[in-house]
This record gives sequence, C-alpha cells and structure tokens, in this order.
Amino acid sequence: MEGRSTMNGFQLSDTDRRILHELTLDGRLPYKELAARVDLPISTCHGRVRALEKAGVIRGYRADIDPVAAGLGVEALISVTVGSRHRSEVPEIADRLRTVPGAQRVFLIGGDRDIVLHVACASVSELREFIATHLGSNTALEQTRTSLVFEQLPGTAPA
Repeated sequence: MEGRSTMNGFQLSDTDRRILHELTLDGRLPYKELAARVDLPISTCHGRVRALEKAGVIRGYRADIDPVAAGLGVEALISVTVGSRHRSEVPEIADRLRTVPGAQRVFLIGGDRDIVLHVACASVSELREFIATHLGSNTALEQTRTSLVFEQLPGTAPA
C-alpha cells in the first residue's frame, strides 16, 4: 500500500506526490505525458489531478517568469517587522503588499520578523524607491532588512 499523509483532510498518496512533482517541474505537461511519467492510465491520472485541484492541494497554475528576461534584473528578499501596536494587522499588511507592483511573493513567517517580501525591480534605484515608498513610509512597519538575490534556483516539488 502506498504511503499516505493527510493534508486538509485529503489523503495524499505516493502517486499524488509523483504527480505534484511532475506538475511542479512543468505545469503545462499534457495528461498523456504526465500519466506516462507517473505510470498511470491517462483517465486515472486526469482524475487524480482533478481531485488534487478540488481538494485545494493544487491551488492553480501560473507562468514562471524570468525576472531578468522581463527587465527586472534586481531581486531582493525584504524581511519586515510589524510594530507591536499593529500586530493584529499583519495579515492585512501582507495582503496589501501583495498588490504592490514589483512584489512577486509575500510570506507570513514566525520568528523575529513577520513578513518576507520577494521583490523584483529594474534597477537598484527602483528597489530603493520601492522600499521608501511602500515600506519606509508605512508607520505600522518597525524595521526592514533587505537581502539581494544573486540567483534563484529552479523549484522542486513538495516532499
């Protein structure tokens, strides 16, 4: 019997994990090729993918944009600390940051920081302007720490 784990009440099998791995590598993989890679009949594979989508395990499909090719050659990870008087606003602050042009991804984290923001900009001066405009002027934010990204390695599927 395949190893299983529960995720949001959905039983994730080893076959499901293989499907997720392949889709992480190429989300546009045709069902025929996906089924061959995970050694399933096409109809079974299609049914498993639909079940993973319905259960919310697969949240969606999106284009993986190369920031350099898109003219956004400066990337940074910005760790943000929200002031103690604004602790209850962390989810709303993060949600607003998601909509700012240049924001690629936003993470709510634990530890001494509250939010990590992945930003892509055309230049260092544009990054500086992003920080000043969207972070430095926000009185709810107590501190930021910016780390430049030198290289982003290709993602892998969840274990």
